[in-house]
Amino acid sequence: METGSPIMSGAEALEGFVRAAASAPRAAALLCDIDGTISPIAPTPAEAHVPASFREVLEALVWRIGLVAFVTGRALEDGRRMIPVEGAAYIGTHGLETMAADGSVTVEPQAERYVPAIREITETAARTLDCEALGVVLEDKRAVLAVHYRLAEDPAATRHQILTRVVEPARARGLTIATGHHLFEVRPPLPFTKGSAVRRLLQAGDYLAVMSCGDDLTDVTMFGAVRDWSERDARRRSLAVAAVTDETPRPVTDAADVLVRATPGVQAALSRLAAALGAV
Repeated sequence: METGSPIMSGAEALEGFVRAAASAPRAAALLCDIDGTISPIAPTPAEAHVPASFREVLEALVWRIGLVAFVTGRALEDGRRMIPVEGAAYIGTHGLETMAADGSVTVEPQAERYVPAIREITETAARTLDCEALGVVLEDKRAVLAVHYRLAEDPAATRHQILTRVVEPARARGLTIATGHHLFEVRPPLPFTKGSAVRRLLQAGDYLAVMSCGDDLTDVTMFGAVRDWSERDARRRSLAVAAVTDETPRPVTDAADVLVRATPGVQAALSRLAAALGAV
């Protein structure tokens, strides 16, 4: 592609997928992360938003293909608030919550027993971290605590404080820690990921072509699940699209088939798909 193109690599793979999806639109599916993928990275979670141009193309796609699903680390209702698309499915809190396209909601019941421990860690973090001085934002998702430090003036010192006052106590209580862009998350020690939730979603339909779009380490499990799904049946085709910035971890780009410049590149890829389907 030419210099400055939003599609950095994998243009031929993208075009091949688009042709496959256009040949059988109702057997095609789109799985899309929100933050960093269709919503530009913002200083705090509350400031993030999905541009109207994304909503237009996604609303067009939801009526042309078999499934449009938003797969996010945010709580399910928060994800729906950011990108409300009638007829879409939602996976929230990294797979703890799932809302099918028909509106039915499933919540991982095993997570409930860890809520008191996570609540204790959340209260400890709020009490012992000087969030304003450190540039820390606590995002309480009930069964998950996200600790953001993008605003930190001294990231190394802030990480040390988070490790000491949040991560170590959480691990001592048997909780799991995940990391992301300027982020630590405290989670229940359960085998739920975006990938595990995506597997369940794909099992519920008869799909032949699935595109997954993401930007962070948590999206690698989604990429892997979709690739495994396609490898089980020669008729199936998958495509992993990574939204790339200077912060993108190497495992994300290694797991992707197409690299695009976040977030304009994601819009270019989705618009190409929509155009082939006559949606725009």
